[in-house]
Amino acid sequence: MSAENLGEQAAVITCLAGLAVGHPALPAGYFTVSRHGPGELSVQLDGPGKVEAWREALGVDAGLVRVDRIGNRASLEFDATVYGVDFHVYAVYEQATAEAGAA
Repeated sequence: MSAENLGEQAAVITCLAGLAVGHPALPAGYFTVSRHGPGELSVQLDGPGKVEAWREALGVDAGLVRVDRIGNRASLEFDATVYGVDFHVYAVYEQATAEAGAA
């Protein structure tokens, strides 16, 4: 179902505004709201720790978090419906290597 007007995206916009007010220290993200999924919010973050902060703020079960790949880079992500909004929260990152940790 595609949205025909901004009002059909109000649930996502209201939810995001509520999170900003209720959790002002939540890490900032790159947000995508599309008319083709008016009840969906995609949140791209800078790193895995920020995904965890969003998971906690949304009250999402840790079992829904998965390690995956986007292109040739690792990703940490989860999908959950919270406050009537379908969230996809993720971060793409470079994995640490044993060589990087060696001193």
